[in-house]
Amino acid sequence: MKKRAYAIIALVIFLAMMIINNLNMGNEAEKLQQERDNLTEQVAAFKEDGEKHSAAYEETLKENEQLKSDADDLKKEIDRLKSPVLYQDFLDAVRTVEDYKKEDSFIKAKDYFAFSLIGGFSSLDSAGKCPCGIDFKSGSIDWKPNSVLDLKELGIEGERIVLTYQTAEMIKDDYQFIMSKTKGFNDETPRWRIEEMKTIAK
Repeated sequence: MKKRAYAIIALVIFLAMMIINNLNMGNEAEKLQQERDNLTEQVAAFKEDGEKHSAAYEETLKENEQLKSDADDLKKEIDRLKSPVLYQDFLDAVRTVEDYKKEDSFIKAKDYFAFSLIGGFSSLDSAGKCPCGIDFKSGSIDWKPNSVLDLKELGIEGERIVLTYQTAEMIKDDYQFIMSKTKGFNDETPRWRIEEMKTIAK
């Protein structure tokens, strides 16, 4: 009987230890789950914080680009205000282009260009018969009478005046005339002359 009683007592103790051990393991598992949940929340918080910082960084970059653009525009405006170009200069420069666009002789048209023209003129023969062209540093432009129409825009680049004109339908692009007050090929009197012509998309 005593042996049986001892066996029962041992079994009860063993079961009690198993129950206690299971309870401890359950508590540990619960603690581990809680720690895991806490870590998950921290990771999510870090991710959200990182996204906020990233968005703020992108916004700062955009603001810096805008400030840079505004500063460039301001510098151009300051340079424009410092320019020695007067209202009468605009009138004289426009008059040069207006007279040039009416010219139907390529030989006479050369008189409207500045002596400082980089490039030169090209024509089919020594008599100046066309097709003709004008060579600039930025490229060549075919000369065609009655191809320049109305003044579209005007501006200043330092001591130069920039005049943009619409062109006839047969011309792919509009023309931008860079005007400079200087001597010509056949006349050394300083006047507003065409130093360069550029093509501008219509």
